[in-house]
Amino acid sequence: MQGSTPMECEILNVIQGAGIWPDCDDKTQLLQAIETLISAGGSGSGNTVVIGSEIGTVSAFAMPTAPEGWLVCDGSAVSRTDYADLFAAIGTVWGHGDQITTFNLPDLRGEFVRGFDDGRGVDEGRVFGSTQSDEISSHDHGFADQLGAATYSSDGYIVAGGPPINQLLTNSVTDAFGGSETRPRNVAMTYAIKAFYPTAPSGQ
Repeated sequence: MQGSTPMECEILNVIQGAGIWPDCDDKTQLLQAIETLISAGGSGSGNTVVIGSEIGTVSAFAMPTAPEGWLVCDGSAVSRTDYADLFAAIGTVWGHGDQITTFNLPDLRGEFVRGFDDGRGVDEGRVFGSTQSDEISSHDHGFADQLGAATYSSDGYIVAGGPPINQLLTNSVTDAFGGSETRPRNVAMTYAIKAFYPTAPSGQ
């Protein structure tokens, strides 16, 4: 949303700077923004988190618990009434809850997040919000000449049509090694979703 006059632009900057999405029907937003900024020391310091995030934004945090205004992405079923703005933003994409009074948050515990392909063709066939299991790209392993292959390529690997290798020797080259999953090097942080805008304590 953009203002048509310098004054409107200034007011919008204050409202958005307090992490509030402008709503023309809500005539109290400027006051809410001022109270929120004051309670945060005017610059986002203090206990109130002021980062201009919209409802439904997911961020990674360097602490195990989510700050005020955020909910940990743990798949919980939460109230459609208590978190009406979040429900309006994400609906039941991540779960229908009890299908009447609750809906589910995304569950990102232990997960890597991948950008939605949306027709690009890199990760074809995906539906927004869907999950994938781990996978290793299809590839081949060859067996060198010393394993008894009579027909092999110039690099010492068996080619199609070659006779079976000596099965007594296969374990020396085909045993799998590693852990229980395929993963890149990583750091564990807390994913949380912006659920509501904190309001300043009374008396501030």
